[in-house]
Amino acid sequence: MEIKTIKTINMDQNCYLITNNNDGILIDPGENTFEIIKNIEGVNVKYILLTHCHFDHVYSLSEIRGKKIVCGSSNLETNIMNPKICLLDLGQNFNGKIDMVLKDNETVNLIGLDVKCIYTPGHTNCSSCYLIENSLFSGDTLFFKTIGRDDFPTGNHNELENSIRNILYKLPNSTVVFPGHGTKTTIQNEKNFGYFKEEF
Repeated sequence: MEIKTIKTINMDQNCYLITNNNDGILIDPGENTFEIIKNIEGVNVKYILLTHCHFDHVYSLSEIRGKKIVCGSSNLETNIMNPKICLLDLGQNFNGKIDMVLKDNETVNLIGLDVKCIYTPGHTNCSSCYLIENSLFSGDTLFFKTIGRDDFPTGNHNELENSIRNILYKLPNSTVVFPGHGTKTTIQNEKNFGYFKEEF
C-alpha cells in the first residue's frame, strides 16, 4: 500500500490517494480539483471514501466521475445537499448518490485492502474514520495535537470527546493518523500531547 497526500492551497486540506498495485482509493477529494485529477492520472481509482460532509472535503466529487462513493453514515448524503451543514451551496458539485454506507466497525475489502469504518460523530453527525492496515484517516475528528471544531451544525463536543477518548484512543499506539488538515501524527502522540491527552 502506498499513500500520497494531495494538499489544497486555500484550506490546507489533505486529500489522500491510496494505491495497491495500480488500483486506487481516493479519500476526501477537496477543492483543488486540478491537482487531484492530475495526481490520479494513470491510477485505476475505484472508490472515493468520504470522512464527512463539509465542502472542503467533497468539493471535487462532480469532476471525478465513475467511482463508487463510500461513507460511514447515512446522514452524509443529506448533509452534503444542505448548505447550512455542508458550509457551502455546492449546487452541481454533488450530483450523484452514495453507493455504499458502511456500518460502524464494518470491514470491507477494497482494491485488495481491508478498510475498517469507525463511526466518530462530534465534528459532524456523519463523521467517520477509516483504518487501513496501520493507518487511520481521521478526517476532521483528530489532528496533530488538536481536534476538529464542534461548533458547526450537527457538531457536538461531548460526542467528539467520546469518539476520541473511547474509540480512537483504543487503537494501537503505533497507529499513524492521517488527518483532514495539517501534518500526520500517531495515536501515542495524541494520548501524550494532544488536546485530550491522557493522565498517567
